[in-house]
Amino acid sequence: MPFPAHAGQWPRRRHRPSSGPVITEISCMLQSLCLSGALALGLIAGVPSAQAATADSGVSHSVTTVLQIGKQAFTAPEYRALALADLPRGANPAGAADPAFVRAFADRRLLLDQARQVHLQDDPVVAVQLRQATDAILADAMQRRARTTAHIDAAQVQAQFNAHPHDYDEVRLSHVFVALQPQGDARRGAPLSDAQALARAQQLKRQLDSGTPFEEVAKRESDDGSTAAEGGELSSIFLRNVADVFAAPVQALGVGDVSAPVRGPEGYHLIRVDARIPATLETARGQIEVQLREQAATAALERLRQANPLQFDHAALEAALR
Repeated sequence: MPFPAHAGQWPRRRHRPSSGPVITEISCMLQSLCLSGALALGLIAGVPSAQAATADSGVSHSVTTVLQIGKQAFTAPEYRALALADLPRGANPAGAADPAFVRAFADRRLLLDQARQVHLQDDPVVAVQLRQATDAILADAMQRRARTTAHIDAAQVQAQFNAHPHDYDEVRLSHVFVALQPQGDARRGAPLSDAQALARAQQLKRQLDSGTPFEEVAKRESDDGSTAAEGGELSSIFLRNVADVFAAPVQALGVGDVSAPVRGPEGYHLIRVDARIPATLETARGQIEVQLREQAATAALERLRQANPLQFDHAALEAALR
């Protein structure tokens, strides 16, 4: 059971997997091209960054073929630009050198070539799908543009920090979870009622209050199988990303303190604050700027909505679908 946070599920601690084999030539090219996100944007826009990155080596990756698929050839910038679009958002760009990824990329290019040869782009259904994909890409690009072009000045950052200083504190937490539905090794069998789960959480809290080490209780009793083995330890998180139901209890706890049972969406949590790093304006500046840019993009969309009122004839649509 993940500890709920605003931004999706709680970020778990993960063991970094060992590197598998890579396609050597592509990997080497990507290492010199994957210097930063800005470099990636430069490649997509027209490869000036690639030229800068390779100036010292004397090798022009912009003309070096790193991938050949039949008669199709891709230089490092071409492959990188296309591969980055295929990788999940936030993924390590070096994943574009993974053999399985390269194989899947090549297969798509082969199928794409075949589709164009038989003019599938002219099929009415495919044409609609292509338009939808294009529209989605452009709409997403417009949202990104609204974020990146928003004017954020120092006064706005300072005002946001002054209004919500603790939102940007970083905390490390551990928890013992009592699930309403059994889902871990600590307990198997029938689901618990809310009252039963609360009683079990209270009993575990008494064990902790009597001196039983938190890690021992978590390993033995927690229904969160993904953290129990590590003594209930969760990854660090900023307070602004903690779900509302947990924010107040976490804020009230001192380092080393354990909360009373806190009801979450799927059960009860005993939460311990392991460390707290108070925010300063400088440490929070990056978060605040991102937050303000998101707010600016949301405001821009709201202005568009106000200027373009939505009208939807549900009855007419139902009649047309009959």
